[in-house]
Amino acid sequence: MEDSFDNIEQYMSNLDDTQPAAPSVQQYENDLYKKWFRSKTQSGFLALRPWYKALKLKVDIGKTSSDGKLISSTNVFVDVVDLAAYLRSISNGTATLNFPSNERMGIPTSEGFVSYGGGMIEGKPVSRIFKAHYWQSGESYDESSFVWKCGHFAARKSDSGAFIPDMKQMISMDSIKVTRQDVCSISYLVDLALNSYTANNTDWYSNE
Repeated sequence: MEDSFDNIEQYMSNLDDTQPAAPSVQQYENDLYKKWFRSKTQSGFLALRPWYKALKLKVDIGKTSSDGKLISSTNVFVDVVDLAAYLRSISNGTATLNFPSNERMGIPTSEGFVSYGGGMIEGKPVSRIFKAHYWQSGESYDESSFVWKCGHFAARKSDSGAFIPDMKQMISMDSIKVTRQDVCSISYLVDLALNSYTANNTDWYSNE
């Protein structure tokens, strides 16, 4: 399967909103979800770790060798409210309507999702992109599963603060197959975590 982030550079160049920069080194809460995968074609893990104060979720995808050694990993920070809405839409069967395909944003299928962010790493701007859509095998898509991708790309920082990726300069990219059943489980966990956090932190909506 070929991994790509088609049309993202063109889309990002038209953005005016400032993208929040994700920190490069910091420990947050424990993993909310972590699952190891192994198939005929790949093995690795998917880990989700909340950063409640910023209402973000760290998505970490790693690739391992046949003997379990880490080959690579790429992580991004995603707005947890946006991701929760996407996951819930898949769970309740409304994602086809709420999240249609969008070639301009690089989403080739319905029930897809993309999140853009960035930060300064070693003094250089880096674009961080998360994307999910139906699993692709050759020219066909499998609607029972999704591919989740985390990518880092060299970038330039616009006047508005957005990180515009150079799609020809990929720093790292990792992907993993996620079943529809997995998505439903993750959705329920994210909802529980958000409900618990907001119920016990009544100032969660504060901008301070």
